Amino acid sequence: MLRRVVTGVAMACLMGGAAYAQDETGGQDNQCADQLTKAEEIVHDKIDSGALSQDDADKANILLDEAQDKCTSGDSAGAITTLDSVMAMTGKAN
Repeated sequence: MLRRVVTGVAMACLMGGAAYAQDETGGQDNQCADQLTKAEEIVHDKIDSGALSQDDADKANILLDEAQDKCTSGDSAGAITTLDSVMAMTGKAN
């Protein structure tokens, strides 16, 4: 019985710490995700309108994937730098 209580308390502490860590970086992650979504919409609009060549569209999609990986891993600054490159390809300022 004591083992279950100790395990329950330990799990609660671990989960509380993870939630606190998410709250601390939530602002950066949200900004990163918002900019990623904006860039994806612009790229897809450019692709749909034929304003990007197939090569440029492929490069932009590769950069968007890289930015998403960086956002997910917590490298917001790296992701935003990558998104700036995407925006430059589309002719829009980020």
